[in-house]
Amino acid sequence: MTTLDDIEELITRELTRRGACTLEALAQQLHTCTWNQVFMAVDILSRQGTLVLRPLARFQYMVSLPRSGANAVHHVVPITNTSVGIAAMDQVMNKEAHR
Repeated sequence: MTTLDDIEELITRELTRRGACTLEALAQQLHTCTWNQVFMAVDILSRQGTLVLRPLARFQYMVSLPRSGANAVHHVVPITNTSVGIAAMDQVMNKEAHR
């Protein structure tokens, strides 16, 4: 039986070998894993910053390893003023989109 750690290792190894690909292509490439196992492992790895998910067309995602330095820890500071918070969030989103 394949453990979640094994699946995470398979995913990172495949992305290192192959480069960025769609989530669908990644799941098809990992013959020993079910779609649910791949989806769960990708979810965990993306939340950890180990890989990056980018939306493509409707219900499609590109999966890739982060560029060097991209997995640095980002500190979140709560903002109490709503209008300032929205402006700050817009700046962060614009900065992330240009990376």
